[in-house]
Amino acid sequence: MRHRTDRGEDRAKRCIALSLDWSCLVAVAVPALVYIGVIIAHYDGRPYLQGDCQYYFYTAVSLFEDHDVDLMNNLPAPLSRHSEDVSLDLKGRLVPKHPIWMAVFALPFVVAFGAPGALFFNLVQLVLLIFLVFRFTRRFASPWASALATAATGVLSILPHYVWNFSPDVFSCLLLVAGLTALPADRSPGRLRHCVAGILFGLAAVSKFSLFLALPGLPLLCGRSFRKSIPALAFGIAVPMVFWSAFNLHLFGSPLTTSYDRIARIEGDVVSVHSQRSDFGLPLLVGARAQVMDRAHGLLFTSPVTLLSLVGLFPLARKDRGAALYLLVTFLSVFLFFSTYQWWAASHHGNRFLIPIIVLASVPLASLIDWFAAGYRSLAMGRRS
Repeated sequence: MRHRTDRGEDRAKRCIALSLDWSCLVAVAVPALVYIGVIIAHYDGRPYLQGDCQYYFYTAVSLFEDHDVDLMNNLPAPLSRHSEDVSLDLKGRLVPKHPIWMAVFALPFVVAFGAPGALFFNLVQLVLLIFLVFRFTRRFASPWASALATAATGVLSILPHYVWNFSPDVFSCLLLVAGLTALPADRSPGRLRHCVAGILFGLAAVSKFSLFLALPGLPLLCGRSFRKSIPALAFGIAVPMVFWSAFNLHLFGSPLTTSYDRIARIEGDVVSVHSQRSDFGLPLLVGARAQVMDRAHGLLFTSPVTLLSLVGLFPLARKDRGAALYLLVTFLSVFLFFSTYQWWAASHHGNRFLIPIIVLASVPLASLIDWFAAGYRSLAMGRRS
């Protein structure tokens, strides 16, 4: 009898493992096929290196060919075309306005394939992001609910519109989700995993400064062991921060002066400096309403699946209050931060600045699916009885 029980348990474990494999395949393959279709169709026919994207590419080229971040010889003439898209360092050179980390990580692709390498890198990072979103979502929901939520987020949100692109928002979000996935699932105080997660969180924050807002709530994900976890996590976060501060000190004379504080306005031969801090003057309520209701960029019209997903914070809180609180605090912080940014709609589709919210909303959406599934099973059992 014991032998039969053991075989039954082994069979159940194999079935669970097979279910996880298939659910992961569905979660990743469905969005990946859509993304490949977008690339084959060339999306809207416009260049994929559009807007800010081209400057990440110029930075990668400069790093490889010149071994520096001086873009003066990498920018197409005339330089006035690049006004407010680059920054001015203390030596009077035009340097990247945007963080250089995506250019660094994409360098092998750009070196191997040139400009198409940037598009290839973008596809790879999107598919990897979807995979990690599934892995993180799976911690809080069943395999198939996680797969459905991940696939829905990957296909029905604004993400497909950022396939034909070289997206820094996808890159920074990938680092954030990678950090969340690196945290121990059982919330044990493992120092190595917390250190690795911290490095990823730090890289995410210095790649997209708004993601500093995703860091204060991290103790909610560490559970009761956070006092033992925080030192390793903080050390990991500090590593990229030290490099970032040294980079600022070298180019701009202060560890706290960033490239966004020295944006170059070029008018003929005259170059002046502008700080992006002055762009955060939009009335909070005006920006908040627009981010939801604007027909071209608001969540209601461009990513309604995200708004539906937020309902799932309630069933998620019943299962894991810490995770629900972390997501709620992070979502509100990022949303309200960009509600005051006057250029929040500077995207070709939707609001790219909200991609972290859109992606992590997969977690409450999976909880919502599980909640509905449990209700349906209870109803079905009641009818049978």
